[in-house]
Amino acid sequence: MDKRTLSLSGLLVAATVVLTGALAWFTGILSTESCQEVTEGMQAMHTEEVPLLNDHGKIVSFQSHVADDNTERAAGYQYICVNIIDTSTILFVYPQPVSARFHMRNVAAPLDIGFFDDKGKLISVMLMQPYDDGDSRLYGPPQPFQYALEARQGFFADHNMSAGKSRLVPGGLYDSK
Repeated sequence: MDKRTLSLSGLLVAATVVLTGALAWFTGILSTESCQEVTEGMQAMHTEEVPLLNDHGKIVSFQSHVADDNTERAAGYQYICVNIIDTSTILFVYPQPVSARFHMRNVAAPLDIGFFDDKGKLISVMLMQPYDDGDSRLYGPPQPFQYALEARQGFFADHNMSAGKSRLVPGGLYDSK
């Protein structure tokens, strides 16, 4: 190979590295090296016991992070490592029913999200995928909701929870109305 061929191949390798890095940044793909165990947003959330009544009438209770202000709700699972996502949940609480949407930019793993109305009834469950191709999909139910629970993929199925049958148990943040 002559010098020009070597220079051209070096330039192609460098361009590939730069484009790959830019594509990863642009599409929101989060590598395990850049994830965090906790972010400021997650650290600001308090935790609370969240009881849910599943499709079989059994109460399933677990500790959850609670995002109940705009800063905490905006943070969600962004930049959080997969091992934390796999072992935690975030309950998003709004002061009244809203028509909002959720995104998956800078999230390292697929998430289930369940939307609950103002009386605690589970109205929709969706699987949200991390961005991997420049997608900027937004997720939300067709009707207003007051609570949303983000959890690892498969959480709702594993706990026998489905829309129209399951609900938040009244009390605490979500007193029955």
